Amino acid sequence: MRRVLATLMTASVVLAGCLGDAESDVFYGGDIDPPMPVDDFVLMDENGDYYSLSQLQGKVIVVAFLFTRCPDICPIVSANLDFISEQLGDKYGSEVAILSITVDPWTDNSSVLANYAEQRGLDWPHLTTSNASDISDLEEVWSNFDVGLSTYASDEDSDGVADGFDTCSGTPEGEPVDDNGCGLETQQSEGDVKIMHHPLNYWVDHTTGTIIVDKQMRQRVWWGDTDWNAEMVLEDIYLLLEE
Repeated sequence: MRRVLATLMTASVVLAGCLGDAESDVFYGGDIDPPMPVDDFVLMDENGDYYSLSQLQGKVIVVAFLFTRCPDICPIVSANLDFISEQLGDKYGSEVAILSITVDPWTDNSSVLANYAEQRGLDWPHLTTSNASDISDLEEVWSNFDVGLSTYASDEDSDGVADGFDTCSGTPEGEPVDDNGCGLETQQSEGDVKIMHHPLNYWVDHTTGTIIVDKQMRQRVWWGDTDWNAEMVLEDIYLLLEE
């Protein structure tokens, strides 16, 4: 019996040690454990004004990374954030803040970001660098939030539209194309609107998600851009508000 009790006591100590070493799983999103401190930064908002992260001290902050030319996931992330802001009611702005930060400062200047936000009815800061030729301030932010970023200009059909944007392959050589890389003469469906803007000659690949920062300026929760569940994101925000 003594041997049995000794064995059970030893097992309980080992088990307690294992549980103590286990990673926490507090949030619906990915727990950032240990929490990662957020370095203060100063960027430029969509109004052309300098914006400091430190002015949000004491609030829960939802930080997203996007670029305005992104045709797929970025508009969805923005719509999700807009829904979150509405659901938070009076807590939005007073206790919870939202920030969007560009990963394409070569295109996304203040006026471009202002147009993006206005078209979608978004009322939180959209941040970029004050000088597209010197992106060191943004690079520090990307690094702090572990944003993986690369650009490429691959163009298999040589139509001047990077493959990331190009939805029409095999455009006839020399034929003018729209913003989707579709030939204006041979690759338009009936009723298509032919729209051409600035050249879409490079694509931005960024591996990140939306990060929720606590009131002590620490990264606590990570949500993948394709894994969003708005109700669960709200629950994670409320958990951090209660701390």
